[in-house]
Amino acid sequence: MLQRVGKYEIKRLLGKGATGSVYVAADPFGQRDVAVKVFDATSADEEEKRRQLRFFQTEAALAGKLRHPHIVSILDAGVEVAEGSPLRYLVMELVEGAALSARCEPNALLDPARVIEIGYKCCKALEFANGLGVVHRDIKPANILMRADYDIKLSDFGAAQLSRAEITQVSGVGSPAYMSPEQLKGEELDYRSDMFSLGGVLYHLLTGRRAFDGGTAYELVESILATAPTRPSRLRHGVSPALDEILARAMGKTPAERYASWAEFGGAVARLLKLEGGAAGLTDADKFAAARRLKFFERFEDADLWHVVRASVWRHHPAGQPLIREGSSDESFYVLASGMATVTRGGAELNRVRPGECVGEMAYARRDGRPRSATVTTVEPSWAIGLRAQDVDALPERCRGRFNEALMLVMAERLSMLGGRLLAEREEAQ
Repeated sequence: MLQRVGKYEIKRLLGKGATGSVYVAADPFGQRDVAVKVFDATSADEEEKRRQLRFFQTEAALAGKLRHPHIVSILDAGVEVAEGSPLRYLVMELVEGAALSARCEPNALLDPARVIEIGYKCCKALEFANGLGVVHRDIKPANILMRADYDIKLSDFGAAQLSRAEITQVSGVGSPAYMSPEQLKGEELDYRSDMFSLGGVLYHLLTGRRAFDGGTAYELVESILATAPTRPSRLRHGVSPALDEILARAMGKTPAERYASWAEFGGAVARLLKLEGGAAGLTDADKFAAARRLKFFERFEDADLWHVVRASVWRHHPAGQPLIREGSSDESFYVLASGMATVTRGGAELNRVRPGECVGEMAYARRDGRPRSATVTTVEPSWAIGLRAQDVDALPERCRGRFNEALMLVMAERLSMLGGRLLAEREEAQ
């Protein structure tokens, strides 16, 4: 086994794939473990040689670009000579998880709600990638990693199609069982080809069966081109007809039949993620979908918003429950996700807070332990997103910047509102 690749010390073999082997390695500069993908030694076959080189070049070109919470980050790439041959390698973040392939087995299926969550996260990740001009072209269960907490990461962009690429793209790549009709025909591809493939993956996760199958390669191709798969709700109890419709549209035979954008596809899936008043155990995808609709977070990029989702505490509060008590001392602030709250001082109402608005931000800004000057109480069942000053401080720098920007806008609006009230009171006094 290899002992070292570049500056990375190899610890153990993680797995082997079609184009190379993946190792766990120590990064001496980053002081962390990483995954190092070492491409197989160059083949004697000229076509295979070209294919391997293009896969490496494609993923290397994406190093440092695909930074998204649900995409495996490519950190580094290099080539060194070993035994007279070029040794090409990629360095990626290490994901402690397993591919979704195992969850396609009939005896290991995930709950349909989990599959919906996975679908939503994949939509957001592929929307981000497409915004950079990237079409994955090989969406399949083996290329989606799931951690113990059900969070997911898309991997293996070696087959990707890059817009404005300076390298020749490899044709005829992808996993046949999940390929779109246009991909099988060798036609020009766009993001809607990945939609078809993702629809096939979600179908497999839900039912334990591939959407399209055949005893031979010819029969498989014919099934993809001409056959409508059985509705998932007929194959598994608990799958809603609404999900049937989403997958049927995603797997339309032509690109025009599918969703017009990843945002539309993701929006359709998000509508199945319920933010119910009495619901327990909201998933990260539920929270993300709800937060994405709120004014406070409208300037947050998706990657930043996922960080917020994981750092915050979401609680459902019945009507009449205080979020903040006058005279108390803490550094928490809240963004209302649903419902309504009232702000009072000495029993007199000062303001009403609606979804997307923030309360308690002055304690975060001051950080001096000064007692609260007002009480905030829910007037109807409400979801509140709670954060402490130390939670925001622990966020990545760019995300903290978004928070500070949002809070400055809130305080500017509050000062403007206060100025308007003082002016009105002065005019009344005259």
